[in-house]
Amino acid sequence: MPEATLPGLVAELAASRHAGGYRFTVQERVLRQFASHCRREGYPDGSITREAVDGFLYGRHLRASTIRRNELALRQLAEYARAAGWDAWTPAAATQVRVRHQPPYVFTDDEVRRLFTAIDSQPMSSFSNKAMVDPVLFRVLYGAGLRISEALSLTLADVDTRSGTLRIRDSKNGESRTVPVTARLTATLEGYIAAAHPAPETSDCVFYSIAPGRPVNQSTAYMRFRGYLADAGIPHFTGGPHPHSLRHGFAVANLRRWAGQGADLAVMLPYLACYMGHADLRGTQYYLRLTADAYPEVMARAQVRFGYVIPEPPGDQP
Repeated sequence: MPEATLPGLVAELAASRHAGGYRFTVQERVLRQFASHCRREGYPDGSITREAVDGFLYGRHLRASTIRRNELALRQLAEYARAAGWDAWTPAAATQVRVRHQPPYVFTDDEVRRLFTAIDSQPMSSFSNKAMVDPVLFRVLYGAGLRISEALSLTLADVDTRSGTLRIRDSKNGESRTVPVTARLTATLEGYIAAAHPAPETSDCVFYSIAPGRPVNQSTAYMRFRGYLADAGIPHFTGGPHPHSLRHGFAVANLRRWAGQGADLAVMLPYLACYMGHADLRGTQYYLRLTADAYPEVMARAQVRFGYVIPEPPGDQP
């Protein structure tokens, strides 16, 4: 019988996944819980039985989505255990998860104007720096199409105002990218950094609340955003609008502009996918459908230009 223990196998599997650049934190927690379950129930090391797996997966009142997540994690452990010489039962991962698709919220042009008017109208306070931070933070979401997590992870080293680029590290798909931004947004960032970082360090967080080494908390950004929606007279409801709606707005604004210019959107989609950090074209094609649904007239008229969109590439490229 192999000498490895189940907790040891879990630790080795997690280490190998982390070393390969995968985000394995949730799966590691599930597998550690499974190892504890096996110890409590008296299952010996050297094998992973169906009884142990079924008792962990289906012996409790859990949501279908949680069971499905746990099934997938245990499948990886079973494969790793067999490679180590164990007999291991592999769950089928057959739990059906009911997915309710909530259509994303797309701001109208008027709502965008009202929202940023509300954000820009916050009074300065000695208790909070949000009046300085938020006008720039939310413009970066709308003007560069970033995820809120990507914007809050930016450090001063990631912002190059000379070349007008932002470096996005460790994005949702585990890859980094460098994105160009407009001269207008670059100037906004440059002025903000000069005011918010009088003694700059490259490791400082661009958007911070208390100290430059501590970024704005994501939940704090969400709560502030809801306050701005109320100030702008824009209703909030389940499914939106929320900060990610600004990223939707970025994609839709560019697709509207390109369509108004008569560009071949099938040619432009890979540019947008690369810029927004999509793993493939499916996410970007989704925005194309969203644009057609929200703006059925988009193919028939020219788009009024926004100030915060992808800058035109140099040369004669599209």
